[in-house]
Amino acid sequence: MNSLRPSRTPKSPISFHGQTRRKEIEFWDTIKSHLTYKGYYDSFPTPKLLRQAQDEYRSIRISPPLDSNNKPLPYPTPCPKEELMDRQRMFELDRHSLEAQRVLAYEDLYKLVKYLVEPAKTEVEKLRTIFRWIAAQDLKQWHDDVSFNADSAAWYLARIRGKKANHNQLLQRMCNLANIYCVKIRGYVKGVDYGLGHELTECDSTWSAVLVDGSWRLMDVYWATCHRVHSGDKSWELIDDGTDSLSSHSSTPRSGSSKRSMSKTEYSYNDYYFLTDPEQYIYSHFPVDEKWQLLARTVSIEEAKQLALLKRNFFSLGLDIVSHARYLVECDSGEVQLSFTKSDNSRINFKYELYIATETNADIVDTLNSSLDRYVFLENPTKEEIVNVKIRFPSIGKFKLKILAKEADEHSYYYTCTYIIDCLKAMENCQPLPTNERGEWGPGLDTEALGLNPVTHSRGEVEAEDGKAEVRFQMNQPVEFEHRLIRGENEELHNRVLHRIEDKEAVFNVRVPQEGEYALNLYAREKGSNKDFPNVCNYLLKCEEEPDDKTPFPAVSSLGPTGAFQEMGLENISDMPALMLAPATGEITLQFRVSKPAIFIPELLLQQDDKQFDFSEYMMWDILNEVATFYANIPRQGLYSLAIRAKSSHEQDTYVPIFNAVIDAIVPKKQCFPFPQQSVDWPSKCHVNEPMSGILPARELTSFSIEYPDAFEVVVTSGNGSKTLARAPNDAWNGDILTGNEDSVVTVAVRYHQSDDLRYILTYKVAGKDYIIEERRRQLERYRDAVQRAERLKESGKLPFMFDWSRLESVDSGTEMEEEETPNSKACQTVLTLLEADLTLTSAYLYYGE
Repeated sequence: MNSLRPSRTPKSPISFHGQTRRKEIEFWDTIKSHLTYKGYYDSFPTPKLLRQAQDEYRSIRISPPLDSNNKPLPYPTPCPKEELMDRQRMFELDRHSLEAQRVLAYEDLYKLVKYLVEPAKTEVEKLRTIFRWIAAQDLKQWHDDVSFNADSAAWYLARIRGKKANHNQLLQRMCNLANIYCVKIRGYVKGVDYGLGHELTECDSTWSAVLVDGSWRLMDVYWATCHRVHSGDKSWELIDDGTDSLSSHSSTPRSGSSKRSMSKTEYSYNDYYFLTDPEQYIYSHFPVDEKWQLLARTVSIEEAKQLALLKRNFFSLGLDIVSHARYLVECDSGEVQLSFTKSDNSRINFKYELYIATETNADIVDTLNSSLDRYVFLENPTKEEIVNVKIRFPSIGKFKLKILAKEADEHSYYYTCTYIIDCLKAMENCQPLPTNERGEWGPGLDTEALGLNPVTHSRGEVEAEDGKAEVRFQMNQPVEFEHRLIRGENEELHNRVLHRIEDKEAVFNVRVPQEGEYALNLYAREKGSNKDFPNVCNYLLKCEEEPDDKTPFPAVSSLGPTGAFQEMGLENISDMPALMLAPATGEITLQFRVSKPAIFIPELLLQQDDKQFDFSEYMMWDILNEVATFYANIPRQGLYSLAIRAKSSHEQDTYVPIFNAVIDAIVPKKQCFPFPQQSVDWPSKCHVNEPMSGILPARELTSFSIEYPDAFEVVVTSGNGSKTLARAPNDAWNGDILTGNEDSVVTVAVRYHQSDDLRYILTYKVAGKDYIIEERRRQLERYRDAVQRAERLKESGKLPFMFDWSRLESVDSGTEMEEEETPNSKACQTVLTLLEADLTLTSAYLYYGE
């Protein structure tokens, strides 16, 4: 360690002579010429440009001129601050400084310095111990009316408190004792009292430049020691802070209010001002002498006045400017976007404050009743290194935007940057954004904390093309969800959002009622938690045109399997998702693997406007080879809810919901009749081969084939009598049955043992030929209308890409159906026909037979 000099008279750290001056000028001219050639002076300075210019200077390796003591004159820093000292080493030196006994402050200053620098091995380490000790001193503990040793730290601190000295003088004195070159720099600062756009006229501030280990560095020990808390500038009125209420920020009435603001000093250490990188330091400290910027690409005083107001937290958090390098942003379209970058893998939360000038815009604010909130869109994508702030302006005027940020594990937000926005033209038809409880739009750190990673939309805006949108998240753990769709100021729209879990993804589908903007607010918590659902992600949905289909979703709480699904030993083995697009054939098949006994009741409801229509008779189910299959025929175009309930045995009274789905049917089935209706005694292992239509023509011979190996006897009964079906080797029960008259029924019953009673399992309706032909004609018209609508969707690009157009049937086929003659359709049946059918005559048959 170098010896200490107890002299009270500091030696001049730089010795100049004429030749040195010339070399210094040549040095800086060479750098400027090179950087001008490289284009660094073509653009307005930004932190990134200044940093790149520093790197460019380091690459050309120009040695700085030396003074008469063979010490380098001021020159751009040769490396970033982070390369100067290991953090662990810095922590050890800090602990040594903070453990200094208070009594050392009252003794000669060189004794304190000797103690501080004792463990230091380099000049940077020496400087660190001195800097950290000074910055830890709270001036409130040092009274200026007490007599101290005139060359003690206590004497300096007391004088600083009495405003007879400053921190930089103490630093210079202690550096001189430690043989460290330290220079006082005069210049302008942008502190808490600085107003954007103000002239840099008061050159009454000082800070320090130090020569350590061969390079010049900048520091401000006073700013590292304390900070001033400002009460606010009353020439601006806060109008939006991203929350629902501004009551905590209510401003003083404009009429007769004073522009004077109050501030106080709070002592807390900030390491940012120790050897700050010059490309960051220039945003708060502008020296009179240009060379003390220590920048390769220097900043003029005119540029310094126009620089965006970037605070220390802006740089500490690793932020950078993308869009606007100047503090003044002129907006002539009524809308502006400011963009920033953040460092990779950063975990930062953002918020904002928007102010309006109270004097120049007083009439405008009064006209709008100060309701200028919800015009700022802030997105902070976790998967991208970008932060966007978009503002729309309903009126002209001057506005101030402040961006605040914090690390994810911190409690308090800190100001990072400030802009003045001069709106010269209001946005046409400007509407406020829908209510957003979080402030940020899009997935954020709170989304990520629950193990939700965006798959489809990593940013805050979602285009709702034709009123529809789908948002997906990858789930890293089981999560429960709630959701709200908001229009305007907290108008909640019901049955417009559905969510489901499939393949470890959370899927949200939205249908908006009309063009405009909506907030999709998502709430989530770990599965099984009893805590409230926090708001973890919000999207701004934009629908640019009136939707073709404004129908809301059916009232379904959630899609897919319920909690009882797995409890009943079921497994979904279908390819169809819980929100499914019906195939072009209009036929849907859903299958579950069954490991336990189960009985099902399916329900199919069509949603039209605010009404629901029951089409459950268009569904049927069976269980074969431990697979439950559900068949659905889609009779109409539109949105359906499919709900399946189940119980484990006939003896149980209650069916529980096990599965919910929503079906979007663009085209119905071309020829569509209900299935036969299954009774509550419908058995497992029973399958209907024919007839599958639940409506049979009157007085026709109809073939029946039912597979049921467990049956002892299968009996079909019509209005013309009953017949036992014949059992085939493949356990299918077959036979031909003559149906009865119109409005009668045909039933199928089984007997499990010879002594058992018959149990009815199926019911068919009987209708006249004219009714059946008319229903076919109506269904064909529905099919044609739906196909024409699908053609329009296809032409406009709104037809879902999953829809298989090739599977559509021709709308012209089947027009000859009215001329078709169904087998055995003559009204008059002969006794021979009855004998061939092997029917047992009944009184009902004799009543209306010939």
